[in-house]
Amino acid sequence: MRNNLLEEISTEDILNGLGIAWICKARRGFINKYKGMEDYYEVISVDIGFKIDSDIFISLKDDVGKSFLIGHDDEEDKFAMGFKEFSLLCEENKGYNPDNFLNDYKAELGKFYRYDAKKDSFEEITDSLFLKRHKKEKINDDLNILKMFKDVKKTIIAQDEQIKQILASVYKNQKIINSSLDDDTIRKLKENIIIYGPTGTGKTEILSQIAKICNVPIVIEDVTTFTETGYVGRDVSEMLSDLYSLAGMDLQQAEKGILVIDEFDKLADGGIDALSAEGPSRNGVQRSLLKLLDGGTVSFREDNYDGTLIDFNTSKLTIVALGAFTGIKKNDDYSDISIKDLEQMGIMREVLGRFSKLVPMNSFSRDDYRNILLESNLSPLNTYQKLFDELGIKFSYDDKLIDYIIDEAIALDCGARSLKTVFDGIISDGLFDVFAENKENIHLTVPQDEKKSYVYKKKISDNKGRVGFY
Repeated sequence: MRNNLLEEISTEDILNGLGIAWICKARRGFINKYKGMEDYYEVISVDIGFKIDSDIFISLKDDVGKSFLIGHDDEEDKFAMGFKEFSLLCEENKGYNPDNFLNDYKAELGKFYRYDAKKDSFEEITDSLFLKRHKKEKINDDLNILKMFKDVKKTIIAQDEQIKQILASVYKNQKIINSSLDDDTIRKLKENIIIYGPTGTGKTEILSQIAKICNVPIVIEDVTTFTETGYVGRDVSEMLSDLYSLAGMDLQQAEKGILVIDEFDKLADGGIDALSAEGPSRNGVQRSLLKLLDGGTVSFREDNYDGTLIDFNTSKLTIVALGAFTGIKKNDDYSDISIKDLEQMGIMREVLGRFSKLVPMNSFSRDDYRNILLESNLSPLNTYQKLFDELGIKFSYDDKLIDYIIDEAIALDCGARSLKTVFDGIISDGLFDVFAENKENIHLTVPQDEKKSYVYKKKISDNKGRVGFY
C-alpha cells in the first residue's frame, strides 16, 4: 500500500475528502471451536483523515501520511474497515458536532468482525465464548507502573528491588510488543529474565501478580518434565501449546504472554562435564529452548499430535527462567552471582546469551517472616480471615502464636510457603470442630505436642548428625 502521499495531494482534495475511519487489524484464531481457525478483524483505533481514489484512506492523526485500504484486504495487516466524510456526519448529526462523531466511532473500538466474501461485507462476531476469551485491557499509559509496584508489594514482602527490576522488564516488554514496531525490532528490544534465589521467596508469585495486573496470560512449566526432540517425554514446544490453551486459543494474546521456565537450575546439575552425556541430556533440552529464546516461529499441533498446526511467533514472548541455584550462592548470599557462575554450573553459554537480566532474590530474616505473616495479602492469617468473614466465624489467636509460627517456618526452611504449611497444620483440628459442631468462633493457641514441631524435629536431626547417625 502507498504511504506518505500527502505531498501528492492538493489542499482542496484533502478538505473535500475529510472524514473519520476506524482501523482494523487482522487476527487469526478460533471463533467457534468446532470450525477450526478462522480469519477475523479487531477494531484497534479511530482515525481522522481523508479519502482518495474512492478506496484509500490517508491518516492525519497518529501515523500522518499512512494509507489504508477502505474495505477488506487479504494482504495487509491493517486496513480501514469503514469511512464517513464530515459532510455526511454533519448531516446525520444535524450540524458539526465532533464529540458525536468520535463517540459513534469509539463505540466500535475492541469489536470483532468476520468478512463475508460473498456479501462483500463485515459481520460482527457475537459468540459469547469468543468474546469472553477476548475480554482484555491492553497495557497503556493509564496503567501506572508506580501503582503496579505498590499493588505487587501488598503481596510480596522484602523483595522491593526485585519487584522493580522484574516489573520494569515485563512492563517495557508489553509496551514494545503493543507498539507498531516490527517483529525483528521487538525481538531485539525485548528482555528475557533469569530469577534465582532461595525457595519460597516469591519468584513465581511476583510474575503471577504482574501478569494479572497487565492482563496477559502466564504459564509456569517445570522444565524437568521436558526432553529434547526425538525422545520420550514432553517437547519444549508444548510449553507454547499450554500457553496458547491458557489464553483461550487466542494466538495473538498468547504470543504476548509470559512463559515461566521453573526449576531451570536442574538443567545445570553436574556442571559442564555432565553436558557431554549421550541420550536425552540436559544440554539437549537447553538446545531445544534456544528455539523459543531466539524469537522465531515454533509450530505445534493444537492437540499435540493430530490437531491443527499452529505457528507461534515467539518474538513477543517474555521468557523467565527460575531456579534456586543453591550450589553457587556465595556466603549465603546470591547478590554476587554472575553469568560466568551459571555457565560454570552447567548452563550453556548460548542459552545464557539470550537472557539480558539476572535478578537475585533476597533471603528472609526473622523480621521478614513476621512482616509476611502479618502484612502480605497472601499471608495465611489474612487469607483465612477472609474465609472466616465469609462464613460469619469470629477468628482470634494468642499473641505467642505468631512467634511460634515464625520459629516453625524458619525450621522448615521453605521460605514464605512454610508459613502456610505450619498454619494449616495448626488450624486443621480447629476447622474440623467448627464445621462439625457449627461453632461461630475459633481461637488458636500454641500447640502442646512438641513431637509434631518442626523445631523439635530439626533439633533431633542436628543432634543425630553430630554423633554420627544418619
